[in-house]
Amino acid sequence: MKVSIWDFVNSDIKICVDLKKELKDEIATKILKDVSNVAKKLKINPARLYEYFVWQKSVIPLKIIYSIAELTGLSLNKLEKDIILIKQQHVPRKNSVKNPKLPLEINPYFTSIVANLFFDGSVPKDGKGTYYSQKDKNLMDDFLKRVDFVFGEVAHSVRKDHRGVLECRLPRLIGEICRHVYKIDSFGTFDAKMPKMIFDLDEDHKKAFIISGIIDEGSISYDGSIIFGISNETMIKDFDNLCTNIGLETKGVKRKKNSDAYYMYISFNRFKEILDDFEKRYPLISLRHKKKVLDKVLEIKKQEFFYTKSFSDGRKNRLLKEISNDKKTINKLSESLLIPPRTLRRYMYKLMSEGKISRTKAGTGYFYYSNS
Repeated sequence: MKVSIWDFVNSDIKICVDLKKELKDEIATKILKDVSNVAKKLKINPARLYEYFVWQKSVIPLKIIYSIAELTGLSLNKLEKDIILIKQQHVPRKNSVKNPKLPLEINPYFTSIVANLFFDGSVPKDGKGTYYSQKDKNLMDDFLKRVDFVFGEVAHSVRKDHRGVLECRLPRLIGEICRHVYKIDSFGTFDAKMPKMIFDLDEDHKKAFIISGIIDEGSISYDGSIIFGISNETMIKDFDNLCTNIGLETKGVKRKKNSDAYYMYISFNRFKEILDDFEKRYPLISLRHKKKVLDKVLEIKKQEFFYTKSFSDGRKNRLLKEISNDKKTINKLSESLLIPPRTLRRYMYKLMSEGKISRTKAGTGYFYYSNS
């Protein structure tokens, strides 16, 4: 499925474009023979036509190009192919898309970008730019590569906010195109709704949306728990339905006690199977470090286990050795010892009751260390 630039002519997005010089010269030749009459039909000053096509100093409103094509018989397909820049009206040329990929293809990368804007991005109602936040540089780089793959050479800036989180600013036009194509009412944290279009697209789009949601708002533990959580009840229920739609088992949406936050668990095995296949075909959509946790979970699950005291004591001794020189979290210990987190917690409580280890809290987690 593709979306032509001409689909935006009658939208509320005021788009301006620049064209190849040869095409502007061709248009100038056609309209200068009767420039006053052409300007009158377009309801603009004749000087504007000179500015656009003779002096070639300004970008051209999309509606003007479309009307000129109707008046002169120029091919809209040819015009679209010769567009070398798009931007919103009244914004600097630096906030543009150079060498835009037109017509736009509605592919899973496009759908992934929409998911990113819902879950860790924004298209503010104040008319300012399109934003996306991400802690991990590799994940931010993946996002920018997807944006360029879908739209062209998109101007952007990336900086760290007061929390040290990477924040990317894109031209407002990118968010508005996403809004228009996917028929989105709002990207707001609390009032956003999943577009009906997502449910109507094929499975790869649904998978792209789900995986991108987990990139932004998901967490994976070494016991194989995949949890997705946001503060929008309507959106997370739609997300749950979308998971079910592609065969992912979930445990339904739950609300955190005394909170407006909602969360859901997603089955490990089927998700891992979907992700392994999907990443091969769409390498720019990757969980990165979270994928490594999934791989480690499989490694942990493959470890031999025996219900004997000697086996348990052997594990405890390895655990004590691991924290003898350094404080470590349950997750770090699970990663290095290949022992499930639940089992480690059980060992920790036993060893703490025996006075062999202690723990200290840092942030939202605990670090364990040996008392010897």
